Amino acid sequence: MSRIIAALVCLVLACDNTTAAWAESARSLVSRGNSAYSAGKFDEALKLYQEAEAKEPDSPEVQFNLGNARYKSGDFGGAVQNYQQAASKSTDAKLRSRAQFNLGNTAFRQGEASAATAPDKAVTAFQESVAGFRAALDLDRSFSEAGRNLEVSKRRLQQALTALRKEQQAQAEEKRKQEEMARKLEDMANQQEKMAEASREQAGDETKDEQAMAGQAAEQQAMQDKTRSAREELGRSAKEDQAKDSLAQAEGHQQEAKERLQEGQVAEAATAQDQAAKEMRQAAKELQGKDDDVKEQQASGQGDKQDQAQEKKGDSSAPDQAQPAQQAEEAAGAQGQDQEGEAAKAAPRDQTAKDLLNEEKKNAMKRRNQGATGYEAVDKDW
Repeated sequence: MSRIIAALVCLVLACDNTTAAWAESARSLVSRGNSAYSAGKFDEALKLYQEAEAKEPDSPEVQFNLGNARYKSGDFGGAVQNYQQAASKSTDAKLRSRAQFNLGNTAFRQGEASAATAPDKAVTAFQESVAGFRAALDLDRSFSEAGRNLEVSKRRLQQALTALRKEQQAQAEEKRKQEEMARKLEDMANQQEKMAEASREQAGDETKDEQAMAGQAAEQQAMQDKTRSAREELGRSAKEDQAKDSLAQAEGHQQEAKERLQEGQVAEAATAQDQAAKEMRQAAKELQGKDDDVKEQQASGQGDKQDQAQEKKGDSSAPDQAQPAQQAEEAAGAQGQDQEGEAAKAAPRDQTAKDLLNEEKKNAMKRRNQGATGYEAVDKDW
């Protein structure tokens, strides 16, 4: 049986003589939707379930079916809303358990989608996945699939936390290098200003020293080379790109200053040198962008919270019954507290994705045996 299952549930309506025709219409829509779903026509199934929802908006079974169709269509955000409504509106513990289970499924998919590019989002999604499977298991202790999926989600949460910490460490190292470069550019700007002052002094001397000007031109060339080297050391973040642009402009003015010195136009050289110094200071400021610093501090704070959650694993005073967010955080380091299922232990790490892709394969025969309505846990009459 596949680990990640989005089971199809038939609509159950309370039917009396005054609403028989209306209920028959809703039942027909759901039946047709179930048939379309079983045939893999998820967009068609979604449309039919939406029509049924218009007739019975508070039905948890309809909300559950809508969630399944949206889940299959890749609309995970919409599926989450439907499953949440199904879980909150239903009085059937089995249905509520399956709704929580599929909330876990959906969050797991969202975590997998974010893992490579946004570890912080992946951590949040896997936390929600762990919480969903925990809730499903709390509602139905015999739900073995929820237990196995819980272990898989906990492992993926661990991996996402590790990836997040690595990203935060890389960001911290990048920030350190940027701050170091900013200080270097400030020092270079100070040197450039001193060179501009020397040029102004030379301009005020009626008997210009050609040898001194040649030396200043060579010194300016060396400063231009240092500026180019600094620009080439920068990375590819947004603020580093801005700093590169400012340094490129500084190089242009440094080239102009060198040429003016070579031509004996020291006053013009001083003006170009002053402008180069301003642009180098601007590059330093861009490397110390305040908005980016705030974002990095927020990311670091989130990482600290995750580290604290990891430290909880040895705390025997932690409550057994926790809120979903706490459950998810504790699960990140729960190897010493929770016994893993044998199936989770034996499963290779890459099997999770395979299970997700083949979530319905092993249940196709069971659906056909049960009929188009599919979900055996809801065993009620129309």
